[in-house]
Parts: sequence; C-alpha cells; structure tokens
Amino acid sequence: MQARVAYVAVGAFVLLLGAALIGLGLWLGSGREAGEFRLFYGYTKDSVASLNLSSRVTYQGVEVGRVEAIELDPEDSTRVRLTFKIRHDVPIKTDTVATLAVQGLTGLGSVELSGGSPDAPLLERTEGSPYPVIPMQPSLMTRLDTALTLAMSTLEQASQRLLVILNDDNAQAIGSILANTKHITGALAGQSDRLDRTLGDLERLAKSGAQAGETLAPRIEQVLRQTEQLLATLRSTGEQVGTTARDSRRQLEYTGGVLLPQVERAVDELGSAAGSLRELGDRLSANPQMLLLGPPQREPGPGER
Repeated sequence: MQARVAYVAVGAFVLLLGAALIGLGLWLGSGREAGEFRLFYGYTKDSVASLNLSSRVTYQGVEVGRVEAIELDPEDSTRVRLTFKIRHDVPIKTDTVATLAVQGLTGLGSVELSGGSPDAPLLERTEGSPYPVIPMQPSLMTRLDTALTLAMSTLEQASQRLLVILNDDNAQAIGSILANTKHITGALAGQSDRLDRTLGDLERLAKSGAQAGETLAPRIEQVLRQTEQLLATLRSTGEQVGTTARDSRRQLEYTGGVLLPQVERAVDELGSAAGSLRELGDRLSANPQMLLLGPPQREPGPGER
C-alpha cells in the first residue's frame, strides 16, 4: 500500500514538473516581455544577415528593447525596414541614431542607439508613417569596408601614375641624375678641407662684423643725439623767427594804419604844388617878360568893357 502511494506521488511530481517546463517554454517562445513598449522604424542599406527577430536593441550599452520585425522596404527594395520594440520610458530624441553592430566572436547582430541630447525634442512619427523613424548610420564594418575600398582605389591610381612616370626615358633621366649627384658628392668630399677653411673664414668674418657693430654703436648713438639737439635748436629758432615776423607784421599794420593817410595827403599836396610849378614854368617859358610887366591882361569877354 505504501509503495503504491509513493508511485502516485512521484507520478504527480513528474506531471507538474513537465507542465511547468512546457509553460516556461511557451512563455519564452512567445517573446512577450513585461512593461510598455513603443515601436519605431529604421531603414538601412547595410546587410542585416547577423540580425534576427528578438535581437537586442541597446542604448549607450543598456538593453532597452528588441528587434520586432525584419523586412524589405515595400517602397524601396534596396533598403531593409527594421521594426524596433523599445521600452516606453526610454527617451528617443530627434538626434538619436541607430547603428548595426556585431557582438564579439559570437557574430550575433544587435542595434545600438546613440545621441539624444537633453535639449532635443522627442522623436514623433511623421505623416504617412505609422511609427516614428529612427535615422540609421552605416555600421562600423560598412565604414571600414568603404574606407578600405577607397584606400585600395587610391593606391591603384597612385601605382598607375607611378608606372606612367617611371617609363624608360624617365628612368634613364633619373639614372643620369643619380650619377651626377654621386659625382658632385664625391667632388664635395674631396674639397672638404677647403670647405672647412671657407666656413672658418666666414665665421671669423661674422665675428669681426659683430665687433665692428659693437664699436660703431656708441658713435652712432652720439651722432643721433647731436642730430636731435640740432633739430631742437632749429625748431626753437624757427619758432622765434615766426614770433618776430608776426610782431613785425602787427607793427607794420599799426604803423600803416596811422601814417598812411597823412602820407597820402602830403603826396597829394606835393603833386598839386608840382602841377602849379609846372604850369608857372610853362607860362614863364611862353612869356618871360611877365617877370617885369606882370601877367598879361585877360581879354574882356562878351558884354565886358
């Protein structure tokens, strides 16, 4: 009897454990997570082979959601439209950017969100789109691939140009230049003693020039001081001459204002006297006897006796 009770208990425990495992599997398979979420779109032309449904979406390294859907863009088949399921309390701003990433050696893909400055407004959906669209930038692998492609293209162009430059004629010319350079180098090596002496002479000449400059400097300074004193003297003399000229001008103006009218009157009187003397001389020349007989009588006019 006791053995039958033990078998029933074990069987019941196995059934309960199996039901619990089945329930856990169904819950994990449903992909449902607790809490409120918002849906966002993201469009990319990069390969999303490493992504799968329920891939992680992180924001600054913190897991904030999952990839809900992966599909081609119905309006542009060259792009892939990703649907992100992100927690409702995560602030997705207008300057938030999504980037595809690969997690280490596992090769599992994920989506990393970055940006989102404090002053930027929250991202809202636009007209014609059921969800807000998070801008996506090329992934690190895409940027590396682009940079390597550009570098290889540049290297190929440089190699082609180098081959064009190094044709037979130019190679022969470069060989001649190298030979001439070798000859010049050998000649300079043979004249090294002479070059050393020339450099020594130049050094001594530079020292002599410096000493001459030190000797002439006080003399030049003295000449400059004397020149400044002479200029100051000339400047003072010029000011004195100007003052004297201004005083003389004022004195002449005063003298001319007082004496000039008197002189003019004297000159007028002298002119009148000279005219009278000239008239008297003319009359005496014409009639000298008037000195003895006096002036001739004037002819009576009409009606006079």
